[in-house]
Amino acid sequence: MGGKTVEDCVNEINRLADKAGLIREICSYQCRKYKWISSGLSLSILFFSASIAFLSIADPTILLSLSLPFHAQQDTRNVIAFPGFLIFVISFSDRILNLTETMNKNEQGVKILTDFIRDCHTFTDTGARDCDEITAALKLESIKEQYGYLNQVMTPNTLFSKTFLKIKKGYKMKVKVSKMLDADPNISISKYYSRSSAVRTTPF
Repeated sequence: MGGKTVEDCVNEINRLADKAGLIREICSYQCRKYKWISSGLSLSILFFSASIAFLSIADPTILLSLSLPFHAQQDTRNVIAFPGFLIFVISFSDRILNLTETMNKNEQGVKILTDFIRDCHTFTDTGARDCDEITAALKLESIKEQYGYLNQVMTPNTLFSKTFLKIKKGYKMKVKVSKMLDADPNISISKYYSRSSAVRTTPF
C-alpha cells in the first residue's frame, strides 16, 4: 500500500474531496444556468401562447383602435402566425440544444458528488480515528476508484476561464468560511468579509 500512514491517507482523501467539491460547484453553476434558460423559454412560450389567444378572440375593431400594425384580416392572420412560428422554434430549441438533458445531468452530478464528499468526510472526521494504516490505505484506494469512476461517467463541463476562476474563488471562500465556523461557531462572518475587503483595497 506504499507505506502510507493514516494521516497521509486522510490528507489525500481530503484533497480528493476538495477536488470533488470544486467539480460539484461547477455542476451546480451549470444546473442553475440551464434552469434559468429553460425557465426563460417556458415563459416565452407562455407569453406567445397568450398573444395568440388574445389576437384570435379579440374584436377586430378593438385591435384597430389599439393602433396595432395591421389593418386587414390577412394582416391579422400573419401576426398570429408569427408567434405560432416562434413557439415552434422555441419548443424544438430544447431538443436541439439538449437544455433539459444537460440540466438534469448536472443536477444528478451534484447529488452524486455530494454523496462522495460525504463519504470522504465521514471517514476523515470519524472513521480514521480507530483504524490502522492498512484499513486507511484500503479506504484510500476505494475512494480513488470512486473518484476515477465519477470522472469517467460524468459529462465534462466547458467553461470560460473567467467563469471557472470566479467559481473556484467562490468555492475556496466557502471552504475557508466553513473551516472558520467549525473552529468558532460564534465568529462574525460579515466582519471577516469587511476586514478582508479592507485589506484587499489598502494601497501598498
